[in-house]
Amino acid sequence: MTGTFLIGYDVEASAPEATRAFLARARRVHEELSAPCSLFVVGRTLRQSPHAFAALVDHPLFDLQQHTETHVLMKTVYQENDDGVTVFRGGTFDEVRADVAAAQATFAELLGFRPIGLTGPYNYYRGLCDRPDLVEMVHAEGIHFLRTWGRDAHDWQPTPFFAPFPLTALGFDDVWEYGIHGWQDCILRREVGWANHDAFFAHVRDNLDRVAETGGVYSYCQHDWSSIQSDPEMALTRRILGHARERGVRVVTYATDHAERAAAAARGAEPAPVG
Repeated sequence: MTGTFLIGYDVEASAPEATRAFLARARRVHEELSAPCSLFVVGRTLRQSPHAFAALVDHPLFDLQQHTETHVLMKTVYQENDDGVTVFRGGTFDEVRADVAAAQATFAELLGFRPIGLTGPYNYYRGLCDRPDLVEMVHAEGIHFLRTWGRDAHDWQPTPFFAPFPLTALGFDDVWEYGIHGWQDCILRREVGWANHDAFFAHVRDNLDRVAETGGVYSYCQHDWSSIQSDPEMALTRRILGHARERGVRVVTYATDHAERAAAAARGAEPAPVG
């Protein structure tokens, strides 16, 4: 069997030099490996380096989507782990709506298009499945696929694997949730140690092996700043992508995968299995 690997970078660094260094290195790595990826970009980060992002707009390997304008949380995160309870408060409905709309406007102004995909800052248990008001709002802004379900029932990680699914039960069969499976890179790297590349790779390798064996989907998250922290050449990312290729896992952008799934759903085709 073959599986699908979706690598999405949350591009959110406040320091423009970090973002630019990441973009230059990521471009080299992905071009050398012919590996597609998606960039979910915070609007204010885009405003700091518009020319660097504009150079990727028509690039065949890079898909640009949004990550809100200022990184306002769409929901409150009530995180429970060995350290206890930590609360990260979400914005009000009006604050979230304004932040999503502002990011759409920033993309339109600087890059000439409005994204159709969105990653929720921090991610949440159940994504937006319990917030039909937010789904209606993002749909009105032209968003058709989400990465918002990226935490477990304790708002912690790893997130269980699931196949992408449309939010039909909420009345939006043209909005799909992809989630983020396993660990977000910055959280896991902090857990195992930023310099412990082998331990981090082992986690990702096991997930790639799983989807290769089941034909499932692995929706994976890295960040601009974390991808180059303790790894300025992104050797770890190269290693991950190389293993995906070795296992015969299909590497595509979220936009490509979403278009395929939407078309298959319209034909009444069977969904992909869980990863």
